[in-house]
Amino acid sequence: MKKNVLEEFGSMTFNKAKMKEKLPYPVYLKWKEALRTNRDLDRESADTIAHAMKEWAIEKGATHYSHWFQPLNGLTAKKQEAFLDRSKENEPMNRFSGKELIKSESDASSFPSGGIRSTFEARGYTYWDLSANSFILDNVLYIPTIFLSFTGEKIDKRAPLLNSINALSKEGSRIVNLFEKSVHTYRVRPKIGLEQEFFLVDKSLYEKRSDLLNCGRTLVGARPPKGQELDDHYLGVIPRRVMNFYEDVNKELWALGIYAKTEHNEVAPCQFEIAVLFENANISIDDNQLVMSILKSTALKHNLVCLLHEKPFNGVNGSGKHNNYSISTNYGLNCFEPGKNPSENFIFLLFTAAIIEITDKYQTLLRLSSSSVSNDYRLGGHEAPPAIVSLFLGRDLEDVFKSIAYEDFSLRDYEDNVKINSLGYVKKDKSDRNRTSTVAFTGNKFEFRMLGSSKSASDINIVINTAMSKALKDMADRLENIDEEKLEEEALEIVKEKYLNHKRVIYDGDNYSNNWIEEAKKRGLKNYPRFLDALLGAKNENAQELFIEEEIFTEKEINAVYDVFMEEIIKHHRLEIRILNAMITKDIIPSAMREIKEISSVLSFVENNELSKILNILNININKLLKLKNDLKNIYEDSLKLTDIKDQAVLLQNQAVSIMEEIRNISNEIEENVSRENYNIPTYEDIFNSLI
Repeated sequence: MKKNVLEEFGSMTFNKAKMKEKLPYPVYLKWKEALRTNRDLDRESADTIAHAMKEWAIEKGATHYSHWFQPLNGLTAKKQEAFLDRSKENEPMNRFSGKELIKSESDASSFPSGGIRSTFEARGYTYWDLSANSFILDNVLYIPTIFLSFTGEKIDKRAPLLNSINALSKEGSRIVNLFEKSVHTYRVRPKIGLEQEFFLVDKSLYEKRSDLLNCGRTLVGARPPKGQELDDHYLGVIPRRVMNFYEDVNKELWALGIYAKTEHNEVAPCQFEIAVLFENANISIDDNQLVMSILKSTALKHNLVCLLHEKPFNGVNGSGKHNNYSISTNYGLNCFEPGKNPSENFIFLLFTAAIIEITDKYQTLLRLSSSSVSNDYRLGGHEAPPAIVSLFLGRDLEDVFKSIAYEDFSLRDYEDNVKINSLGYVKKDKSDRNRTSTVAFTGNKFEFRMLGSSKSASDINIVINTAMSKALKDMADRLENIDEEKLEEEALEIVKEKYLNHKRVIYDGDNYSNNWIEEAKKRGLKNYPRFLDALLGAKNENAQELFIEEEIFTEKEINAVYDVFMEEIIKHHRLEIRILNAMITKDIIPSAMREIKEISSVLSFVENNELSKILNILNININKLLKLKNDLKNIYEDSLKLTDIKDQAVLLQNQAVSIMEEIRNISNEIEENVSRENYNIPTYEDIFNSLI
């Protein structure tokens, strides 16, 4: 008999409800109080929780446990330990203690650490994050943890994220309690809803492409006869093969208590999306890491491969991970909910003014934390905002801020009803949406659209939380010194100042247009086209001071993050150079030579000027490829001789990328002049039609 979805939902997660059910109530209250107040949990309670967690996990079929953490490379890592142990009598038994729950040792030198750890300094530790849900996957109990070096430095994504959440909670609560007197707010939490885009391709075709296999994107590939020109894929009928895939994905996600809600075809051929409901920021980011992992593992079961790279195919849309952001109090107030009269909703006005301020003030950090080298190929296309950061409020909300900032500006009336056949007049939204904007208000939240599909959502949310904490702290310091009767007047003065000082970042037009590039330049907005540019810009602007001031990172830790990003750029380009050079030798030139041989055979019997032209094109392009391949090899070797990581990254970015693009164009011309029988590599046409 088929089980009910609701009965199975969360069955593999040791969540709050399970803890309340499995723990002695006093221990449950101690855990809850430790979570609420950030106080230490006593060892006896930890032992009790560990025992309950072990019993539940074994009952569910788990044989191992693992501390699950997120190193600076943005991926996840684990080390499994069996529950199986030996008793004093040398008999087999299952053991899991509070000590093992709270702390585990891991090798810290084998993960990117920006020089914090070297090979002879291997020791690092993982510590239980008691605010996150443990879960079972493939018979392993996963325990979310933070990851620290032996000397205590943060070398992961979770620890700074939790620090930023706590900082925001402290300062946000101060603002709310000034204006909401009926209930005391002891905590605010950033809530995130993540929309994950991805591609699915047939596994047999994927395995025949060295570029897809090794770096997740096609380094060559001619435009197919049909791409996304007909707009027939977006929100169309999901192919049966993909529906079967989604069914299996949902079973796993729902069992893990992940609210996978929306699924649909995206714009590009073979591109899809899955969106998860809002959750506390650290939980939501954990869930997204699991979503990405389960998408990839489930695809393989259906002889498919899931591509999370931002731009696997040229000429069609790439993939993002839209970061929907809101802030809620412990009793459920959404600080970005305008209410019926936003002009008098001071909590909403102040929190929104803070978003306006941080979007302008920390443009470079938002650009940097949203992106990666792979996201550079996507930004500015018809599916992603450009590299220039902007904010869309919508005409109605922008009018609210203008009416506060300018005495002679009055709110305009907008027609908010539309007549629908058989339904009469239905209320509509007062403002449109702007899909080209970096940050957009969407009713009761802000959508950060620049984030790349393969990237962890931790970085951008660390930036948003930390920046919001700083902005709200400055507001609270000012407002708490004001007499009660003048509090609202001072709040409006703050809102006015923030709007006037930072309105340059607000734009409701087409961010893809050349007009916006010129307009942004006049406004003095930053324009960092590449990830490397943003990284160097952040360094030059001393952007790290925000994190040091708010005690999210130490200077040593932020320098390590900088080095890890630089190393990411270097490794990315070197890998693609090696792959492309191998494809030139093993795939592209051999395909061209077979075509030349066949044409030459025909021309030995007949004269044909057009065939001769094709032969000549292929021969010229082979010569060009061999020369460019040698140039690329020299750049690669020159980069190895440099000792400074910045110099290596700059050399590869400035010289190798343009040559690789030239190689792509030449290779594509070869592909267009070679028959299907002679061309070695599955084409875009083959891949785009593989799911039908």
